[in-house]
Amino acid sequence: MLGYARSMIEIIVLIMFVRNLARTAEQKGRSKAWGGLGAAGWLGGEVMGGVVGGIAGAESGAIYGLALVGAVIGSVVAYVIVKNLAPVSPPDLGAPFVSEGPGVVNPNYDPKNPYSPPRIE
Repeated sequence: MLGYARSMIEIIVLIMFVRNLARTAEQKGRSKAWGGLGAAGWLGGEVMGGVVGGIAGAESGAIYGLALVGAVIGSVVAYVIVKNLAPVSPPDLGAPFVSEGPGVVNPNYDPKNPYSPPRIE
């Protein structure tokens, strides 16, 4: 029963961590997918810690402990990467449309281009 509760707590903390990383990345103008780096770091570190513990011949409790240490290391690396992302500046869209008369005149209007914004006069 205790192993089940530990696993559930770990999953809940992982979900909270991924959401936190996604929120941090979104505040910097980046995709929320950066939260996936947290999950990859956590799970990859956990697997590597478990493998190292298994190769070292540690007992089951020690293997789990090493797996958690690996998860913490992977999570910290992911957190540092996302925290140090540079904010994305909005793209320069050039000069805005000029308002003349009753409508907006698009100076870039091209009648041969079906995708050109309309020229309203």
